[in-house]
Amino acid sequence: MSRIARGEQFPIGLLVRSRYRIVSELGAGAYGTVCLANDESTGHRVAIRFLPRKLAETPDAAQAVLRMARSIVAASSAHPGLTRVLEFGEVDNGRPFAVMELAEGRRLSEMPLDVAAGMRVALDLGGAVETLHNMGFIHSALCPHNIVVLEDGRIKLLDLELVGLRDLREIEGVIAAEPPAEYLSPEQILKAPVSEKADIYAFGAILYELLCGVPPFEAATREAVLAKQLKEAPVPIHRRRNNVPGSVERAVTLALHKQPESRPLMGDMLNLLWTGAHSPASPRRRVAVIVGSVALAAVAAGAVTWGVLALSPWAPAVPVPTAVPWQAPVSARPRSPVPATETRPAPTVAPAPPPVARPAAARATPPPAPTLAPPRVERREPPRPAPAVDAPERPAPAPAAYDPGAVIDWLLNSSSRP
Repeated sequence: MSRIARGEQFPIGLLVRSRYRIVSELGAGAYGTVCLANDESTGHRVAIRFLPRKLAETPDAAQAVLRMARSIVAASSAHPGLTRVLEFGEVDNGRPFAVMELAEGRRLSEMPLDVAAGMRVALDLGGAVETLHNMGFIHSALCPHNIVVLEDGRIKLLDLELVGLRDLREIEGVIAAEPPAEYLSPEQILKAPVSEKADIYAFGAILYELLCGVPPFEAATREAVLAKQLKEAPVPIHRRRNNVPGSVERAVTLALHKQPESRPLMGDMLNLLWTGAHSPASPRRRVAVIVGSVALAAVAAGAVTWGVLALSPWAPAVPVPTAVPWQAPVSARPRSPVPATETRPAPTVAPAPPPVARPAAARATPPPAPTLAPPRVERREPPRPAPAVDAPERPAPAPAAYDPGAVIDWLLNSSSRP
């Protein structure tokens, strides 16, 4: 925040209430100037807010602040996520001030977070705001700039010293503040009565920004943003980010409802957020995971099948024999399988193989001594025997080819006879 106008600065080394020594200025705004100070009683560093000088010029407003001081101090210590307010007081000229613990960390507005980290921040923030509501207070200025994330990941909600002061009638017209338009509820924009549902709306806007990276409503000017807050609906979260649990998106949608009575209480919001943060996966993500797993399993099965086929030895297909009509063997003598150097034995007819009995080859009766040509070999086709019942049909052997050696053997045998 920038320094306030009119040169209102607090000198370094100024001792406040004989205890807090000013070290530096941290920032300034509509609700006064915040300084860093050392607590010389404890040795701790603290933050001091000096409320606007106009409050000192309006006695009723200053007294209203001091009347709420005790209850604000008690409420700020009720939850670890709330920045503790240590005390209220007045400087010599009657100007109110508040002393708070120093929350050192990074502003939430400066930190990009993933969904898991954003959910943790949202749960911690929601618990702090719910405690504040249970104590009867409304923050009225929730925004990422007022949330500090400590080094250990815990959060601290700032501006607790202003809780309840923004809505006091006594300070109307005394302090003119313009909180960020992106987190103002419609009733705040319309100057209608404000309840804790205004904090629910701002909480929903912060959660939307944590999940999507942008506020629910954006525009070039403040007036355009306020108009969208009153009339338009935000882009659904699942269109910006697809891994947000459904219960979380439902909680944000309900929190950003235009009508305050339609928004849930913070306890109901936390229940929905807790369910979403501890659910295994959103329905959309679960379907995507299942489909991807099935596809991966199919690819793996195909790879295994291909590997088995590739490693199997290749065997040529066995041709199916074609049935050939059965024929009787030729009565000529078959060629002997013995080597050529051995004497050929007398021709014999080999018996047919089982189970179907085949007729033996009939040996032709030699004719009278040939004069011009070898005897003519005749073929006889005996009647085909009936196949056995239920016997498998076998293909008939192919007819024996003509063998000239058989004729020569017959001539030799005939010439050696007396």
